[in-house]
Amino acid sequence: YLKAAEQGHIKAQFNTGMLYQTGRGVERDAVQAVHWYAKAAEHVHCKAQLSLALSYHKGSGVERCATQAVRWYTAAAEQGLDRAQYNLAVCHHRGDGTP
Repeated sequence: YLKAAEQGHIKAQFNTGMLYQTGRGVERDAVQAVHWYAKAAEHVHCKAQLSLALSYHKGSGVERCATQAVRWYTAAAEQGLDRAQYNLAVCHHRGDGTP
């Protein structure tokens, strides 16, 4: 996946992020996972957007930032991803990362 990800293939970027997150076939590296999720998320890959939101929400591989978590939950939710819609609703209910 890495070679394809480096060449800009969006699904490969997401899959590379998953590999780094889980440590499957590579050493687990949350920072690299976020790097690849961000690349795919910028190209509107909804699962990458959700994964990036979760990373920001938990502070995994990146400094915790509720505002960024809400940004990416919103992007994924707008594409119909139900888990993102739920997490976004929870953030709004708790006032976490929302005005």
